Amino acid sequence: MKVLLISASFGEGHNQAAFAVQEALRDAGADARVVDYMELVHPALRSVAKFSLIQGVKRVPGLYGWFYRSTSRLDPPPSLQRRLNRLGIAQVRRWLRAYQPDAVVSTFPVPSGVISELRQAGETGVPSLVVVTDYTAHRQWYQPETDWYFVGSAEVRDELAGFGADPARIEVTGVPVRKRFASVRSEAAQHRATWREQRGLRSDVPVVLMMGGGAGLIADISVWIRIIRDTPAQFVFICGHNEKLYRRLAPLQSPRVRVLGYVEDMHVWMAMADLIISKAGAITVTEALAVGTPMLLFRPIPGQEVKNAAFALNSGAAVCFDDIAQAAHFLHETLAQPERLAQMRQRALALPPSSAAERIAKRAMAFAAKYREHRHAYAVGGAEPQ
Repeated sequence: MKVLLISASFGEGHNQAAFAVQEALRDAGADARVVDYMELVHPALRSVAKFSLIQGVKRVPGLYGWFYRSTSRLDPPPSLQRRLNRLGIAQVRRWLRAYQPDAVVSTFPVPSGVISELRQAGETGVPSLVVVTDYTAHRQWYQPETDWYFVGSAEVRDELAGFGADPARIEVTGVPVRKRFASVRSEAAQHRATWREQRGLRSDVPVVLMMGGGAGLIADISVWIRIIRDTPAQFVFICGHNEKLYRRLAPLQSPRVRVLGYVEDMHVWMAMADLIISKAGAITVTEALAVGTPMLLFRPIPGQEVKNAAFALNSGAAVCFDDIAQAAHFLHETLAQPERLAQMRQRALALPPSSAAERIAKRAMAFAAKYREHRHAYAVGGAEPQ
């Protein structure tokens, strides 16, 4: 069976959720492909949109939060929704014709709107499933032709139902992360010292992992640098694909400070840390809870990150600060009194291992199997997308 996953490269959350589900689908024997919606529309548009979003969040986060809340409360005018859908409808139509998927899973809201319009026009009957990638639901996630929703919490289920989604078609699975994050938690206590030594770190000194998300949005780098110099711990910066951030931090490299770009073994770095300092992206929060590492969430962006932070705080495995002096105080205090971090770790480990990706894959396969029985009524021919 073929499953098309449509994501978008705004940060890494939407993509990582799609890759997690793709991994589970392939384990179940499906042919699963991930495509970037913004790349489909136009590579230049993706770069411009991503840059504009990052700059808006960094420079006027309050305005971004107001825009997020305001647009989530309103039904988009049909004309505006159609214009939004038209940006990528030709490219999505081409993928449906060429790849002929048995189900489409969207980890970004706009593609599900495109599929909804194509279904309303009678151009396809392919099942449309949506994975909400935050611990809150924006109004844009709801589309009338969506067959099934996967959400991270009961609160998100209720939000979607408030927009008009059928509660019977909303499944609380958690936010999907790759299975390596759940599997490494059972090994961490035994192998943490070895993992550190293999990566050139001391096993007897606390490790603080600092991540700014895929876009490197952790603020006040110069202030954090001063805190690091005054804190008796080992620090590891994961910069991802943010080369500018990597170049700025590279001079800090020392036996006590590591600066890395993109890493393949993120699950190991997270599991062997004593504390993760990061933005409150839903994927990061879920991965940290999966591996059982406490979090210090710094200045969540008004909107979805505030809700993600609230979810993490409710678990008992995280703290959240907007003031950097308070964050620094917590850091010094907990490193001096490691029992507090130990308690936070135990609360994370008390949560059940994440199985969201596997549950989503199983449901998608069921929809795909049913669709294949009636595919002749909808199938259209075409060539493989280039």
